[in-house]
Amino acid sequence: MTSFDDQLALCDKGDEIVYHRGFHCMSLFSDTKRNPEAQAAWNAYVRGDVLLYQRRIGPDALEYCAKALR
Repeated sequence: MTSFDDQLALCDKGDEIVYHRGFHCMSLFSDTKRNPEAQAAWNAYVRGDVLLYQRRIGPDALEYCAKALR
């Protein structure tokens, strides 16, 4: 699977990256609070490269998305 940063480097402005599907993107078995893809998406958001949002795809299931701004 291609990493979030690789996908971001290849996408065009306005493209959507779905970086996680499931109930939440927090890591349950790690010292870090976010899984690595979610952390990379957050870092891109802080840099102003993406807009982050969620989309419900079913009961207790979400898609975590990033829309490229640059």
